Amino acid sequence: MVERSRPNGLSNTMERTRSAIIAAARDLADTGAEITMPAVAAHARVSEATAYRYFPDLLTLLRAAVMTEDLVAVLRSATHGDDPVERIGQAAEILGRAVLRRQGAVRAVVASTIAKPSTAKDRPTRRFGLIEHALAPWADRCGSTQRADVDQLVRGLALVISAESLFALIDLCGLTPDEAIADLVTTARQMTAAGVAAIPTTPATD
Repeated sequence: MVERSRPNGLSNTMERTRSAIIAAARDLADTGAEITMPAVAAHARVSEATAYRYFPDLLTLLRAAVMTEDLVAVLRSATHGDDPVERIGQAAEILGRAVLRRQGAVRAVVASTIAKPSTAKDRPTRRFGLIEHALAPWADRCGSTQRADVDQLVRGLALVISAESLFALIDLCGLTPDEAIADLVTTARQMTAAGVAAIPTTPATD
């Protein structure tokens, strides 16, 4: 009986340790402070070696702990019309606020993928989901021949509606966080308005 209970006991202990590490990462992320694996381990009251046994690197940990928010669901609840310019402005605002809430964690993710480009494929690509959802009602009215133009607009918007752009405005341009988000929203709206004007759509039918 004792022997049979050991595997389950070990599994439960491991799960508690993993959960504690994730919770610690979330706690630190919510402060907006810089996040490191030693800081997370200390907050979780485990050794750094233990933290690395559960998560091979900081990016893997942050993906599990703080990069799981469904921003498309947030946008879906915030939008009520089909105007792509208005919707893309809301998408920029939502992403910007999400980045600022946990900017220490986001900065760590950005830094890790810049230092190791091979890990970029593991980075959450939430901005593309947001942009595509914001443009969907309009994009659905574009013909198949305009698909390449729509995709190009999405890629261009991804350069604007991004953590990197937000940090550049704050760190390099000296804007306040609110000013930086306002700039993202304005630029995204302008780019969308220009793209919508240049790409013909099929009139909606009843």
